[in-house]
Amino acid sequence: MTYSISQARKLRDKRQKDMADYLHIHVQTYRKIEKNPELATIKQAKMISEYLNMPYDNINFNFFNL
Repeated sequence: MTYSISQARKLRDKRQKDMADYLHIHVQTYRKIEKNPELATIKQAKMISEYLNMPYDNINFNFFNL
């Protein structure tokens, strides 16, 4: 099953602020990534999947839908 970044975050009971702090970015920047996943860098995408303890392939980052 593939989840949006937002769905994956909520499934793991994390806040947007938690995610932003982990990625070392401002919470507003993180919110933009949730709305437009293609804005995430490959490094950020990997960090998100690691932090959420979820396989990279199970989160939809839209890298192939550009």
